[in-house]
Amino acid sequence: MTKVCPKCGLSNPGEAAFCHNCASQLGPVAVPSNRPSWPQDQAGGPVIGGAGGGPAIGGQAYVAAAPESQKAMISMILAIAGFLCCGPILGIPAAILGWMELDAIKNGRAPAGNKMMATIGLWGGIVATLGHIIFYVIWFFLGLISSASAY
Repeated sequence: MTKVCPKCGLSNPGEAAFCHNCASQLGPVAVPSNRPSWPQDQAGGPVIGGAGGGPAIGGQAYVAAAPESQKAMISMILAIAGFLCCGPILGIPAAILGWMELDAIKNGRAPAGNKMMATIGLWGGIVATLGHIIFYVIWFFLGLISSASAY
C-alpha cells in the first residue's frame, strides 16, 4: 500500500515515514474498511500482536510511524572523537553509521533534517580513519630513518 504525501501529492512506498520529494512527515496508513479493524482469530476474537494491525481508532486500524533514529548524531560524535583520538577505531563505525542513516533518509525511513549530521559522520569518519593511517605510516618511516641514522 502506498502513502500519498499531504503536502506535495507524491505517492511514496508504504513503509516510508517521510516524503521522498518534500521530506514532510507522512501520516499513518489507514487500513481499508473491508478488513476488520483489529486482526481476528478463528473464533472472531482480537489477536494481540497480530499481522501489522494496530489499535482500532474510529473503526480503522493504524500503523505507527517508525521512531526517529539517533544514528546521525552518534555518527557525527564518533567522527569528531575519531579526529581527536583512536582514528580508525572510531572513524570506521562513524562512516558506517553515517552511510546507513543517509540511506535511510534517501529511502524515506528517516527525517531529512538528519542529513547534515549523517554526512559529517560519513565523511568525518573516512577522513579521520585515513588521516590517522597516513600519520601512523609517516611516524613509522620517520622512526626507521631516525634509528638508522643513530648508528
